[in-house]
Amino acid sequence: MARLDLDALLNALLAFAKQMLAKRGEFHPFGASTNNEGEVSIIAPSTSDDRPEASELIELLEEGLRSAAGNGQIRAAGICLDVRLTPPGQTRISDAIHAKLEHKNGETANVFLLYRRGLLGRIKYGELFATQAAPTIFQQPKEGQK
Repeated sequence: MARLDLDALLNALLAFAKQMLAKRGEFHPFGASTNNEGEVSIIAPSTSDDRPEASELIELLEEGLRSAAGNGQIRAAGICLDVRLTPPGQTRISDAIHAKLEHKNGETANVFLLYRRGLLGRIKYGELFATQAAPTIFQQPKEGQK
């Protein structure tokens, strides 16, 4: 079930990120969660600031998702970011959609979808690759803790 939950989250995050890139050419950090019935919901944090810092939005997302996880309301969560990175095996910096995924069973992943702006601002998508992620939402209790 964890793999299905993470796949559904990834699909929702990538679809929304692609929609925002097509419409606005960028996107602010946002998230998604899977409730206990398996329904995926997109989450967009709000602040009183018209141009909030990405780090502030990420912090708000993590706090909200951590709270929902702690209350047993969700079984999977993800945060999506617009990043620049040097992909493995390459030397040039690339734009990428970064989806950080976590499941309550401890399974995690960082998934990256490379993209570039083509002629007339059209977005062209490239490789998808994944790495292991450290949990930040469903943090497992340390030995001796409940």
